[in-house]
Amino acid sequence: MKRIVTWGLLGAALVFGRGGTIAAEVPAPLYRDITAESGIDFRQSNGATGTKQYIELMGSGGCLLDYDADGRFDLYLVNSVGANQLYRNLGGLRFENVTARAGLGHEGYGMGAFAADVDNDGDTDIFVTNFGPNALYLNEGDGTFREIAARAGIDDARWGTGAAFFDADSDGWLDLYLVNYVQMAVPDTNECYAEQGAIRLYCPPRRYPRAKDVFYRNRGDGTFVDATEVFGGRGLEGRGLGVIAGDFDRDGRPDVYVANDLDPNFLFHNQGGGTFEEIGMLAGASHSEDGREESGMGLAAGDYDNDGWIDLFVSNFVNETNTLYRNEGGLFLDASATSRVGPQSLPFVSWGTEFFDFDLDGWKDLFVANGHTESDVERIDPTSTWKQPDFLYHNRGDGTFAQITATVAPSLVEHRAGRGAVFGDLDDDGDIDFVVVNQNDPLLFLENAGVPGHHWIGFHLEGTESNRDAVGARVEIHAGDLVTVREVRAGSSYLSSNDPRVHFGLGERDTVDSVDIRWPSGREQTIHGLAVDRYHRIIEGK
Repeated sequence: MKRIVTWGLLGAALVFGRGGTIAAEVPAPLYRDITAESGIDFRQSNGATGTKQYIELMGSGGCLLDYDADGRFDLYLVNSVGANQLYRNLGGLRFENVTARAGLGHEGYGMGAFAADVDNDGDTDIFVTNFGPNALYLNEGDGTFREIAARAGIDDARWGTGAAFFDADSDGWLDLYLVNYVQMAVPDTNECYAEQGAIRLYCPPRRYPRAKDVFYRNRGDGTFVDATEVFGGRGLEGRGLGVIAGDFDRDGRPDVYVANDLDPNFLFHNQGGGTFEEIGMLAGASHSEDGREESGMGLAAGDYDNDGWIDLFVSNFVNETNTLYRNEGGLFLDASATSRVGPQSLPFVSWGTEFFDFDLDGWKDLFVANGHTESDVERIDPTSTWKQPDFLYHNRGDGTFAQITATVAPSLVEHRAGRGAVFGDLDDDGDIDFVVVNQNDPLLFLENAGVPGHHWIGFHLEGTESNRDAVGARVEIHAGDLVTVREVRAGSSYLSSNDPRVHFGLGERDTVDSVDIRWPSGREQTIHGLAVDRYHRIIEGK
């Protein structure tokens, strides 16, 4: 039964958008915890020893991919201590563990997982970042994988965290930007204590030297070459955790944004031919509004205000706002306060995040996973906790968000130490479900029950001249008064990658006038007459 949300002090039950029209009516609760019945029994472990090894803070994430090409998206999850796990989607939101059968039980100290077809053979591969050598699992097309990172030249042995695949030079092959964090000895020799000296803490990031990021160009023969200097990264160092690729200036070429921990964030502008220029400060996207270097961790990119420009969201540490950078045409303004997502985040440590339209009203909403780094933080700060509630923000359509977690997704209010978050339509019913990886706890799997009367449309793109996954494609839909855009990407949130399909909520609109696609190759394509409430597979040029 449809009910009207009561938001109390956080907002009104009826949310008014631009021009005074009602933007959405959200049923409650919308999300249901189906972890126990899904068959996914994954529990993340950071291997904490009590000696405050710095690597224990961070992990981990996961990715969605259709590894066996059966039309359903499967879930790969990374562990820090213990084997990574692959869960095959059986349909009906039921999963089975097929890790051993697929050959994916990697046991490095894991961080992130990123799915992409690196060799353009039609099968999705998996790149795993680690504290230690990274792993690339090549999909053999028969339900199994083969690890080839060393042969491919991307087995960097430093502390790998975030990664993003994208076609930097428009040659039809997916290149890779790898974020490395800091240099840490094993065991960690740094020791830090609270002011009173009796309580040992994890040391702050600035106690550790930076580790340089790497840009790998895909040669197209199954190998990559380190092209960091040609890329434009020479001399640049940051304690990086997150990276996302997107066309932030609408010039038809993918740019790269990197979230750094207590260093300025990087924005690399694509100059063509595989070369980039770092313009983060010039573009207004490197610091907070008051000029602070923040603790960038998770990243989301999406056009939250439906103006055609891709905005950026960065999750940060306690006593820093999560930062929303509104794209004003290639230059960014800090809209954290005016959008209302910033002030509420000050007491929390935030990680996985994404823009997605959870109620299908045509406006992109926002999720943020929270959890402190110190498991015993209460001993030094009685106002804080290690386990914290997550946030689900509803886009009000007027440039602001209302935090409605308790009403729409009550399971998120329970305190957990959230880290990575993975988003996608796992039952193909047209709305977005998601999974949150929690430190030293079982994951949380939430099913979206949908909004009666609200329509949607989705696209699974396949490149021909472009890379096979069409990563970097821009899709713009026109449906009456609604004009909204999404891009195909491989790598976002925190240490994770999502459903590769682009998905749009339409509200009560039951027709789409046109769909405009700009492919990574530069080809432009307009399609009319597509039915709503279904996914469409679009092949470049057809």
